[in-house]
Amino acid sequence: MRVDVLCGGPGREAEVSRRSGAAILKGLIEAGHDAVLHDLPGILDPALLRPDAVVFNIIHGTYGEDGTLQSELERLGRTYVGSDAAASRLCMDKQATKDRLAAAGIRVPWGATIDLGTPFRPTDLRLPHLGGLVLKPRDDGSSVGLRILSGPSFLLPACEELLAEVGPRRYLVEERLPGPEYTCAVIDEDGGPRALPPIAIRPAGGVFDYHAKYHSAETVEEPVADPDLAARLGAVAVAAHRACGCRDLSRTDLMRTADGDHAVLEINTLPGFTGASLTPKAAAAAGIGFSALVDHLVGRAAARSRP
Repeated sequence: MRVDVLCGGPGREAEVSRRSGAAILKGLIEAGHDAVLHDLPGILDPALLRPDAVVFNIIHGTYGEDGTLQSELERLGRTYVGSDAAASRLCMDKQATKDRLAAAGIRVPWGATIDLGTPFRPTDLRLPHLGGLVLKPRDDGSSVGLRILSGPSFLLPACEELLAEVGPRRYLVEERLPGPEYTCAVIDEDGGPRALPPIAIRPAGGVFDYHAKYHSAETVEEPVADPDLAARLGAVAVAAHRACGCRDLSRTDLMRTADGDHAVLEINTLPGFTGASLTPKAAAAAGIGFSALVDHLVGRAAARSRP
C-alpha cells in the first residue's frame, strides 16, 4: 500500500514525533509498503498527500493528537491510522477523559481543574487529603510541564512558576498515588480490542517525566511478571479504550492506589513509536515485531476505506 507518514508538527513534542516517524517509515518499508515521510514544520498542506495513500499520523500532542488534524483528514476524505476526531479530542483533555471513565465505572484519581491565570486558594479545591499532589497540563502530553508536589503548600508557588513559563492555561491538579506505575497498550483486531502485555515503569528519580521517558538510560520498563496482575491491568485498559471510543490503538497509563487497586491516569491515542517507546516494547513482549505492528495498523485503516 501507499502510506504517507506525518510527523513533526507545531507542538512541543515535535522532536519525539520525528523519531517515531522515522521508525515507522523504516518498519513500513520493511513490511513491503510504499511509504513516504512528511516532516511538517507546522500544519498539514493537503497537497503533500499522495492519491489513495493511507495516512499514518504520528504527530504527538498539540494539533496531531487533539482532533484538529483528524478533523482535517476527515474533511479531505482521507483514510488514516488511529482514533477519529471525537475520540482524539476527548482523550487529549485529561479531565474530560476522567469524567468519561468514571461514568463507565473505571477508577480515576481525585483531581480538579485550575486556570493558571485565575487567582485561587488551595482551600477552594477541597483537597481530599494533605498528601502529595501532581500538577500537569489538562490538554498536553508526554509529561510536558509536569510538577510533583509534596503537599498543598507548594501548589501556589508551582502555579506562579508555570504561569511565567507557559502562560495562562488550564492545568489539572491530582492526588499523587503511591504507585508503582504501569502502562498497557491496546490494539484493535477483528475480534475486538486486545491488550498487549502491560509494562511496569520504574523511573530512577521516582517521577516518569519527559526526561525519564526520552532521555534517561536509568528508567526501568519491563513486562509485568505476575499473570493475574497483567490480566487485571489489561482488562482495565481494554475497558478504557472502549469507553473513550478509541480506534486502532491506544495506551492507558495506570497507577497503583493505596488500597491496592489501580486508577487510570490518562489515555494516549497516539503513543510513541521511537526505539525507547512503550507500545513497541509491549508488542515485542507479545511476539509482534515492529514492522508487523505498523503493518497491522495500516491494514486496519485501509480496511475502513473498502466497500
